[in-house]
Amino acid sequence: MSAFTRMTRARALFTHSTGRLVAPSSMRAPIQLHIGRTAAVVTPRVQDRWRPWLAASVATAGVISWQLAHSMVEAESPARKNSVIDPDSKTEFPLTIPSQDGTPARLLGLGVRKITFLKVQVYVVGLYARVSDLDDHNSRFRALPEVQKFQRQDDVSCDTAFKAMVLTPIELILRIAPVKNTNGPHLRDGFTRNLTESAKKQKLSEPDLEEAMQGILEFKNLFPKGKINVGQAMIFRKSPDGTMTIQLDDEVLGTTSNQWLIENFFFGYLQSQNPISSQARDSIAKGIQDLLLV
Repeated sequence: MSAFTRMTRARALFTHSTGRLVAPSSMRAPIQLHIGRTAAVVTPRVQDRWRPWLAASVATAGVISWQLAHSMVEAESPARKNSVIDPDSKTEFPLTIPSQDGTPARLLGLGVRKITFLKVQVYVVGLYARVSDLDDHNSRFRALPEVQKFQRQDDVSCDTAFKAMVLTPIELILRIAPVKNTNGPHLRDGFTRNLTESAKKQKLSEPDLEEAMQGILEFKNLFPKGKINVGQAMIFRKSPDGTMTIQLDDEVLGTTSNQWLIENFFFGYLQSQNPISSQARDSIAKGIQDLLLV
């Protein structure tokens, strides 16, 4: 009897006794387990033996991956006690920066500047004042009648107080940090456009208009021509002597003494009607209101 005949009879007997045909384990097709780039050929018995080990390994790898990712997020976004995050742009801002004499100046409020019709975020602006002026109840800032009568919900009260702050010989600092990488000319053009529109709306006399235009021209010439990257900031420091110094980080770019320019540059962020950044204006108003409650 040939080998083929013996195999045929064996298959028939096996089918008759069980009612179904199942290939012996040695004849079953191997199962491919792909781990990474390596394919392992494992028979069912070996696969059964490895299944619990593989499940545990996958679970362990998942936990390790989550822990690693979580630790990386924590490392990238540390909670810092000396800074605050702007809620709109997620830009980090220091709570204090050095004033002109080296003493700390504290953040009163901040907000993002957006291009109105596109809602594109351009930069975040924050207003600082010296801690000594804010906390000393006998300071020149605290002594201002307009500040003492400050009412956050009253636009007239706010505008009167803000204007008095800008005109009073105290140090005020605007810190402006871009949301995306930009350059000096781009920021400069936005600032000068707002100032030029202010001059037109005020219907100035010819001498006053000439002073304003001269101030804007001086202002334009003080800006850097190169890149300003995320993480850098421009500083506009109004000094008690009536001048305004412009910096890029710690580098002093120049100083202007044009009073129309200084007053309108600061008040553009503080005025109730069409402020350059409504979020910054509202945040600053809240900061002053909270300060007066202390």
